[in-house]
Amino acid sequence: MVIDGTTELVEIEKGLKVIPGANTIIAGFDKIVNWGRLSSLWPVTFGLA
Repeated sequence: MVIDGTTELVEIEKGLKVIPGANTIIAGFDKIVNWGRLSSLWPVTFGLA
């Protein structure tokens, strides 16, 4: 949302903000690491050989 030439951040979740016009997500480092751990396929493929 652009008002008077400035862009407002929209908080969609605690600690997770989005810049609507720029397709940009702003999050803390711990949120990104936890998302990576949650989305990882490493435990699925480990030991199946």
